Amino acid sequence: MGLFRPARRVRSPDGTEWELYVSKTALPSWREGGVTDFDPDFRVSFVIGIFDAIWGALLVPLLRFLALFPVAVVRGRRSRAVRIEAVTWFPEQEVRLWTTTDVQARGVLDEIAAGLAAGKFVEPDGCVYSGVERD
Repeated sequence: MGLFRPARRVRSPDGTEWELYVSKTALPSWREGGVTDFDPDFRVSFVIGIFDAIWGALLVPLLRFLALFPVAVVRGRRSRAVRIEAVTWFPEQEVRLWTTTDVQARGVLDEIAAGLAAGKFVEPDGCVYSGVERD
């Protein structure tokens, strides 16, 4: 199981490429902090606004992610649950999530890959489908 590389790649009949990731670790979400509105007429407000945007959109989420990542890894190692995510990037990002046990993960992965390659939605026995997330 690789957290950052796909376990399989399949192409559906309509040409959609799917990457299948198998992991016991649920990564922390990336949540941006609030950005303060400043009056654009003042140069100082502009500089503060840039700093605030960098702080709220990059540094705070990065620090939060780095703090929560070790906790997520420890929880994943202790868990028997396995996450199988099917991700496509084009024409828009779409993520589908199934959860199964570590004992059934290989068979469920095979069925999901076969279903996506055939252009069908599958919900194999021994897993729970959590839905679709689009960006």
